[in-house]
Amino acid sequence: MAGKTSDYLSPFKILVAEPNPLMCRVTRQLLSMLGARRIFTVSDSETAKSYLKQGEIDFILSEWYLYTSDGIDLVRWLRAQRSDIRYTPFIMVTSQTRMQNVIMARNLGITEFVAKPFSANSLITRIKEVIERPRPFVSTSRYFGPDRRRRTKITDEGADRRKSEALLIDGRHLTQDQIDNVVAGDSIR
Repeated sequence: MAGKTSDYLSPFKILVAEPNPLMCRVTRQLLSMLGARRIFTVSDSETAKSYLKQGEIDFILSEWYLYTSDGIDLVRWLRAQRSDIRYTPFIMVTSQTRMQNVIMARNLGITEFVAKPFSANSLITRIKEVIERPRPFVSTSRYFGPDRRRRTKITDEGADRRKSEALLIDGRHLTQDQIDNVVAGDSIR
C-alpha cells in the first residue's frame, strides 16, 4: 500500500457509496493518499442517507448500483431534501456510461460523473472541480441541482445544442471527455 502523498483532502468528510469491496478499497486508498482522514464507506443507499442526514458530509462518491436502492434514487432523494444537505456535491462513479444514463444523472442533479474503470487522475480531477470550482445551484419547478453550465460565456446555441444532443441517445458508451461535455450541457464530439 502506498503512503500518503498529500494533505489536499484532509479537511473533508467524504462518503463513498460502493457495494463492490475491491472498488471500495481502491477508492478509499486513493482518497487516503490525498490526505483524506474521514472517509465513510457504505454499500447501500439507506446507510448513505443516514450519514447524509447528519449533515456533515462534504461530498459523495456513489456507484450507480447500490444495495436496497441505487445511486440515482440517492441523488433524487438528496436533491429533494429541504435542508442544506441538498447542496452536497454528488460525484457518480460508475460503468453505466450510456448517453441516456449520463443525461438522466445530470438531470437529477449530480455534480460530476466519473466513468469506471477510472484512473486516479480522472477521479482527482472531478474531486478538484467540486472543491475548487463549486458551481452555484439552480432551483426551478423541474430541476434542483448544480448549474450544468461550465462555460464563462453564454451563447445563443442552447436550443440547437439540446436538439442535437437528443439525437445522440443511441445506447453507446461514452468516453470520460464525452461524459464531461454532456454533464456540462455541451454536445459531444
